[in-house]
Amino acid sequence: MKIRNKITLWITGAGLLAALLFSIVISYELTEQPFELLDKELDSQAHTILAGLSPQNGSLTAPSDTSMLLSLGKLYWFKVFDHKQNCIFASNMTQFVDIPLKGNDKRYNIHTTVPLEATSLEQDESNKVTFRVRVATILFEGENYLVQIARPIEKLWEEILELVIAIGIGLVFFTLALLLFGYFVAGKILQPISAINSLAREISEKTLDQRIPLGRNKDELYALSSSLNQMFDRLQFSFKKQKEFIANASHELKTPIALQRLFFDEAVQRNDLPESFRQKLVAQSGVTLRMNQLVKNLLDLSALERNETLDSKLTDLTELARSVFKEFNEIIQSAGIRLLLDMEDAIRLPVDTEKMRRVLINLIDNAIKYNIETNGEIRFSLRRKDNSIIMELSNTGKTIPEDALKQLFSQFYRVEKSRSTALGGSGLGLTIVKRIVELHQGTIEIGNDAAPVNRIVVRMMFPRRFSLFEPILQMPLASVDRSLL
Repeated sequence: MKIRNKITLWITGAGLLAALLFSIVISYELTEQPFELLDKELDSQAHTILAGLSPQNGSLTAPSDTSMLLSLGKLYWFKVFDHKQNCIFASNMTQFVDIPLKGNDKRYNIHTTVPLEATSLEQDESNKVTFRVRVATILFEGENYLVQIARPIEKLWEEILELVIAIGIGLVFFTLALLLFGYFVAGKILQPISAINSLAREISEKTLDQRIPLGRNKDELYALSSSLNQMFDRLQFSFKKQKEFIANASHELKTPIALQRLFFDEAVQRNDLPESFRQKLVAQSGVTLRMNQLVKNLLDLSALERNETLDSKLTDLTELARSVFKEFNEIIQSAGIRLLLDMEDAIRLPVDTEKMRRVLINLIDNAIKYNIETNGEIRFSLRRKDNSIIMELSNTGKTIPEDALKQLFSQFYRVEKSRSTALGGSGLGLTIVKRIVELHQGTIEIGNDAAPVNRIVVRMMFPRRFSLFEPILQMPLASVDRSLL
């Protein structure tokens, strides 16, 4: 569950709990207060009823004029008992409703059935009526009398139920409002963290010089941003030292490898060597040659990663491509590969000519080495399309696995390790190509065409300051094995 949802639930739960407790207190007060007032009213009417009776021979009896008691009997159900529990007087309502005494209970509610045809007490369809009962012992004329008095509260009871229902509905809407409010507040709380997360994602190996801005308030977010910036400082330092080590190590290896190559070349020329030993020297010379190529690629890659500038000048890509293919013409013919060129004339763009030549060399060399053994084919096209320039290079070859496509630009990655080693691949060629493309503000994509043709797609985007339009250079290459380059 996301933190925002957790915060929303916590805010909603806390608010709902507070609202529930508040509602319970309010409901209790709103329901108890009417009953307290009603009990006071019943106490007062009990004294009035006793005052309406006539004392005779030490006891109370019904007076000759009972109009006052009868009028009270229309509103109240009541009975008056003497100290011997004899009923002295009862209202007319007692004829239809019997309300029993409940031991020591002095006030209580009772639900009973009263036929509508007997008397109208605003009962519901089931003829149920709720009475509020008050039992009071009153000292009058020197004697204790028990007065049991009740009043129908059907309307009050309905209003109390409506109040409870209204509070329940209010809690439901309050919960929904809390959810929305909590979600909004959680978003506001997490907004700085989201901003920090977004900035942290933008900082990569190529942009380690960027830092997260520190806020004015030195709170927890300030401490988090500061810690992340310190981590980026350490990472930048480590990457810098790593690149320096690779560059220095590669540079230091150039001289001894060159001396080894010179030694093997001279040794192979001697005529007094056994043939078996000569073959070993030739094999070791090949290993040294691959080492030399690897060191050269490492130096080139290190230079590309440390140098962010380009020596850009207006270059005719058509002529550049023709010159590179001319250099590979003899190799293409000896391999029996059919070359198909489709290039528009005079396609000029501001690029670093030597680096772009390196891109073409690496990709064409890869297309040759990873072509099929017989009746192979390389297709190359260079054309304008809308506000872009599309360059495509494809060859016939084996399909590249989908899981390998995303890793072809990783350093030293090889699809077919055994074949790549045999062909002399170091696994850095496409890494160098990608870096050159990125320096030209481009992107590179690799994908498979219909079998047996595969594709590498290089898409390069040039800023408008270089041209009147924003061209895109797209170069697909088939059957590329990252280990070759």
